[in-house]
Amino acid sequence: LFPSWMPPQYKILFSTPFPGFSARMNAWATKWAGTWLMGECEINNVKVEDGKTTGENQGLLVKRCRFLEESGCASVCVNSCKIPTQNFFMENMGLPLTMTPDYETHECQFAFGVTPSVGGELEAKNTP
Repeated sequence: LFPSWMPPQYKILFSTPFPGFSARMNAWATKWAGTWLMGECEINNVKVEDGKTTGENQGLLVKRCRFLEESGCASVCVNSCKIPTQNFFMENMGLPLTMTPDYETHECQFAFGVTPSVGGELEAKNTP
């Protein structure tokens, strides 16, 4: 999807010096580049690391994730989408990302610039 040189350069040029801008830019880019795959999306605000501050336009709500809906399986969602995507953004782009799927409504909330919590990840992995 990206040229091999881009993610490491993104970390140097954007994620590290401008984390808020980077989070907003990725929410926007994910909306425009990922709607065909995931379904209708809208950019929204999210609570950031301290839980009190609002990250304006740092979130992306996938209104009805096609991947989750079609697979019908939380394990497929967590192991084939959530964890690999979060890992890609953190390890390659230097940008924390927390994805919170809702297995009943098939929504998925992306929170760019927010590091996944240990408890949230354990809960996701233990969902039947």
